[in-house]
Amino acid sequence: MRRMGPELFVYVVLTLIGLWKLAEWVAPWHGLTEAGCRVGYVYDGDTVELICADGRETARVQGLDAPETKSPGCPEELALGRRATERLRELVAQGPVEISDLGHEKYGRRLIHLRVAGEDVAGVMASEGLAVLYQGDTRPDWCAELGASR
Repeated sequence: MRRMGPELFVYVVLTLIGLWKLAEWVAPWHGLTEAGCRVGYVYDGDTVELICADGRETARVQGLDAPETKSPGCPEELALGRRATERLRELVAQGPVEISDLGHEKYGRRLIHLRVAGEDVAGVMASEGLAVLYQGDTRPDWCAELGASR
């Protein structure tokens, strides 16, 4: 068996990298939107990272409020928040993902409507008890809702 020369090795590596980049461009990981964005990381049950042509930014899923994982009010909120985060990751991984840009919310994050395989993510998460439907009114006291003591 012949050994691969350094020129052939470099050619093979560059070809593989080029094919990988082409595959990302043609069929990106979580679905390309009309705006050229896709979901990258899922931070928690209602917040995701968008990867767009002009960079990355944090986006809030419109119509949804999930329990906090960063500053929970009680251990029960943290536990439910972690379950909500994992479920959103599962949903996004199932794809295809549709993202509608709704502008920005009061904290400067992009506000998006998120659908996976044609289903509204907010509705799915709420129906499974992992979040509540939210239209900008008063956010729930998750600890009180969960019957937790502080």
